[in-house]
Amino acid sequence: MFHVGLRLLVCFAAAGAVFAGPVNAAAPSGVVLAADDGVMVNEAWARASPGASTTGAAYVTLKGGAKADSLVSVSTPIAATAEVHETTNDNGVSKMRPVPAVAVPAGQTVSFTPGGTHIMLMGLKQKLTAGQSFPLTLTFAHAAPVTVDVKVRGLGGGADGTMGGRMGNDNGMRMH
Repeated sequence: MFHVGLRLLVCFAAAGAVFAGPVNAAAPSGVVLAADDGVMVNEAWARASPGASTTGAAYVTLKGGAKADSLVSVSTPIAATAEVHETTNDNGVSKMRPVPAVAVPAGQTVSFTPGGTHIMLMGLKQKLTAGQSFPLTLTFAHAAPVTVDVKVRGLGGGADGTMGGRMGNDNGMRMH
């Protein structure tokens, strides 16, 4: 998962505590991970699965480190396939398509959101249930891979329980 000797910084956002040292497991939700001066990953969440759906989506916030980087792949043991997708509007029809990489400029924030860039989970091996979590590994072009604990929210998905953008098989998005 992480390379031996890699220094990782774990910042507990809510508590304000800092721990520096190797991390070999998924971090709890709300924890920011950074590989040295690499990309920080925060706010990892997914929406609960509607019905018998075998697809889902996960969202994260990335904060660039001292140097520009890019997210080149994602993986999770709970899905047969995980891909970074973007949603586009083609004459009023929303379409999703995979993207080969997402740029993470130095010092800038990149947010994955419903209706925008997201991590598509296909061939779910288990239902995404509110209150549970699952590991997600993000692989970067330069920084070491980071594994985060993705918290599953209710079907509304938003932190406040509102829809906050819809994702699923019932919203008119064309799957490829």
